[in-house]
Amino acid sequence: ESSPAAFLTLPTSCGVPFESSVEGSSWSAPGKASEVAAPLSYTLHDGSGQRLDLHGCNKLPFSPSIDVKPEGSAASTPTGLSVGVHVPQETLLTANGLAEADVRDTTVTLPAGMQINPASADGLEACSTAAVGFERFEEQTQTELFSSVPAACPDASKVGTVEIKTPLLPDPLEGFVYLAEQNANPFGSLLALYIVAEDPVSGVRVKLAGKVTPDVTTGQLTSTFERTPQVPFEDLKLKFFGGPRAPLSTPPYCGSYTTSASFTPWSGTAAATPSSDFAITSGPGGSPCANPLPFSPSLMAGSSNIQAGSFTPFTTTISREDGNQNLSGVQIHMPPGLLGKLSSVQPCPEPLASEGTCGADSLIGHTVVSVGLGSNPYTVSGGRVFITGPYKGAPYGLSIAAPAKAGPFDLGTGPCDCVVVRAKIEVDPHTSALTVVSDSLPQILQGIPLQVKHVNVAIDRPGFTFNPTNCAPLAIKATLSSAEGASAPVSVPFQVANCAVLPFKPKFTALTKAKTSKKIGAYLHVKVASGPGQANIGKVKVDLPLQLPSRLTTLQKACAAAVFDANPAGCPAASVVGTGTAVTPVLKSRLTGPAYLVSHGGAAFPDLEIVLQGEGITLILDGNTKIKKGITSSTFKSTPDAPIDTFDLVLPQGPHSALGTNGSFCSAPLIMPTVLTGQNGVVVKQATKVTVSGCHRVKGSKAKKHKKGAGAKKR
Repeated sequence: ESSPAAFLTLPTSCGVPFESSVEGSSWSAPGKASEVAAPLSYTLHDGSGQRLDLHGCNKLPFSPSIDVKPEGSAASTPTGLSVGVHVPQETLLTANGLAEADVRDTTVTLPAGMQINPASADGLEACSTAAVGFERFEEQTQTELFSSVPAACPDASKVGTVEIKTPLLPDPLEGFVYLAEQNANPFGSLLALYIVAEDPVSGVRVKLAGKVTPDVTTGQLTSTFERTPQVPFEDLKLKFFGGPRAPLSTPPYCGSYTTSASFTPWSGTAAATPSSDFAITSGPGGSPCANPLPFSPSLMAGSSNIQAGSFTPFTTTISREDGNQNLSGVQIHMPPGLLGKLSSVQPCPEPLASEGTCGADSLIGHTVVSVGLGSNPYTVSGGRVFITGPYKGAPYGLSIAAPAKAGPFDLGTGPCDCVVVRAKIEVDPHTSALTVVSDSLPQILQGIPLQVKHVNVAIDRPGFTFNPTNCAPLAIKATLSSAEGASAPVSVPFQVANCAVLPFKPKFTALTKAKTSKKIGAYLHVKVASGPGQANIGKVKVDLPLQLPSRLTTLQKACAAAVFDANPAGCPAASVVGTGTAVTPVLKSRLTGPAYLVSHGGAAFPDLEIVLQGEGITLILDGNTKIKKGITSSTFKSTPDAPIDTFDLVLPQGPHSALGTNGSFCSAPLIMPTVLTGQNGVVVKQATKVTVSGCHRVKGSKAKKHKKGAGAKKR
């Protein structure tokens, strides 16, 4: 009785008038509140008429504390989070004491490395402003105003629970933390939270809106609740849900981590800046701590149909386990002969390729990407892979447009509302094997880390990708790079089957001209033709007739190998001895280019190097030359495992002709022993008869007369 408990508490903010307001209802209209004739607000005055303002705010104590703990101590793991804020209120109800200043603004910054877990998007929804009861933002007071009705947010938008203990009520207020709709929230932000707590006994209900800001570079999270009501609370406990689809993830490295906070009081005094520490003591699943993190990604790849030479979808899957460095780049080396029929598609031009808005005539495949930590990453399907024109110096490229919508989040940008990843496609000039090199893969979108676990790319356009016709054991090799600069070589075996059932019946013909001379040399045109469904040519060897020897003066003008390797166009004009042309169903245009004589150091004779170009592609056919007893042999030991309709090689006459002449071409048949070997190992040998144009035939009557006269003379 000597120290009665206080019944009322005064505000803890100073410098504003101390006002009361009145409204009432009359007996003539019971239950209907009507304003009294006097002013609504009454400013209190003391006995001398001076306005009563609150003062002494600078004397109010203010010592909040914070405690932040993840649900576990393993790195790179989905985690719940417990956040406790304590404000001492021992003196609040003491009649002669000074209450603790009320909390006005709260800012909490989680430690770097603790980020949003993308896997949490699976099944997650967001709460609209209408469902939570948000009415408007009061510009004058910078306060979010809510209706007093219960919130009707969907259960799937709950991300945690809340408990608020205040000395003003006997029981705590309890409720939930809801995820607000992206952009359609009081702050117009990507991330925002609604806290809704109530006491069903007293009917007191609290609604708060807070903005969550992820650092766009690091993903570090900062939450801010501003101008919270001037109501004393002792404890506020937030508990964000845990489990495989927890909304947060722990930092990737072991060590001690600090959560920093700033609490600004209504009293206008300095903000309090408490902090809280927690420790990460193991890797994912209790594995040992590691620094730097390992990088051991895996690769799975192959054709759906292993029949040699057949069209087939081709899939590639790259995986990364939790606790590994993030994937940032991919370079895949395809086995020779695994190609795409570019003539069946229309390469996507710029700027459509960079925007991810290519058309169906450029579509060659689809992607599925899994992101987030834990055993249940979020899977984003529906990505599209387009073939493009030249990109970064390569003849072709890829535009991969992946959706960036996950649950209630839409992180896409640009005309396609997606994420676009580009890659270039290089073609090996000697084997035609493809190498796909990606640009840097995105690591974070608008502050949300991707934490990519699986990337699946399926090149599945019908009639596009086809297998080699060589059944030898091959491999798909890749070099994968991480965001921290690590590199990992990976490979998987690749082998097709049933090469022996493929036919191999190429047609090889040769033509020369009867008119020759030592000055202009000899002419030769060889042609190879093949049909669809056959094994591709792997090796060709021809022995030129003795009548068509190599021309020594031309051999001496061969281009040096170093010059040719640097740029064939730098070779002297005298080293160009012919032209090659290939027609392939793979391309819309033919490949054509010069044939060079190239001297390779210790080799006895220069090689015949045919440089074929078209559609930005360059292929080099290397023909090894040997001369023995006047007979020139040319062997193309390794030709690309690619289909051709026709291949023509023309060695013309001229001052630098490759071939000379040795006797008449019309007096006896010219025979060219030829061996063609298929990629499937089948060997075709033939004695190719060289057709000679320009030989004069003796007419029939004159031939008979000549024969008869010759017989009589003999007798």
